Amino acid sequence: MISTPTRTAMLFAAAIALAPAAHAESARMTGRFAAPYRDAAMLDSLRIGRIGGEDGMQLGMAIERALGRPDIEGRTHFDLVGGRGGDADGLLNGNVVTGVQESRFKRKEKECVEREGGKRDGKCLREEEVEKDCTRRVINVNADLRLAGPDGRVLYSVSRPRRDETSWCRGQNPPRTTEEAIRGMIIDIAENVRRDIVPSVEDYSIRFRESTKGLPKDQVRPFKDVVRQTQRDLRGACAAWAAMDQQAPNHPSITFDLGLCAESAGSMTRRWRCIVAPRR
Repeated sequence: MISTPTRTAMLFAAAIALAPAAHAESARMTGRFAAPYRDAAMLDSLRIGRIGGEDGMQLGMAIERALGRPDIEGRTHFDLVGGRGGDADGLLNGNVVTGVQESRFKRKEKECVEREGGKRDGKCLREEEVEKDCTRRVINVNADLRLAGPDGRVLYSVSRPRRDETSWCRGQNPPRTTEEAIRGMIIDIAENVRRDIVPSVEDYSIRFRESTKGLPKDQVRPFKDVVRQTQRDLRGACAAWAAMDQQAPNHPSITFDLGLCAESAGSMTRRWRCIVAPRR
């Protein structure tokens, strides 16, 4: 016969996707979500190799910072190896191409042509559409990246194009400089690399399960009372469910809620962790 703690852990993992919406208190916990590129995520160490292009070094450093950032538990996923000769399980390299194009155009905008008292800061008395000389700037950044494992097998290969378009007219300044725009796109690409190959660790809440289907009739009202109790006394509610579990063993709602109690209290953190499928 499976022990209660083991059974609780097993059914809790299966029941997460089945938990219905509820209005009761939620249990907070920490979950590790698998990275989309699992083979790449399973590497222990990683080296950022050469990334060609005018902005290649900037991208390489941005990826290094993104991968080296600790998660909410204070841990880093990869052991990052520096230098050209460092031994690492994986090697990430690639190329980045940056293009900047500016063009002139005319645009009509409303402008105050008459002000009270003829003063520049006076109240506007009349507006007209005025044709202005304007500039349109388009910046394209495209990064092609590849991560190979220790045997040379390609574990991760992506193309990450980014585009930034902005315009401004005579007498105005662009909302951001060319350098600022490129830097923003480079950082965004680096963060995408992290999301692709690093599992995410997040705090989240799961609501207690309230379904009484299959529960003995004499246990229905006490169970609902316990659900309401979670809003003011979570520890007491968990103790009540543990007692109820002896009278209605293997009931999915009680087992699920006991699993939330255990995980919320931290008693299952080291012995069991839910690995959730990657989110696309």
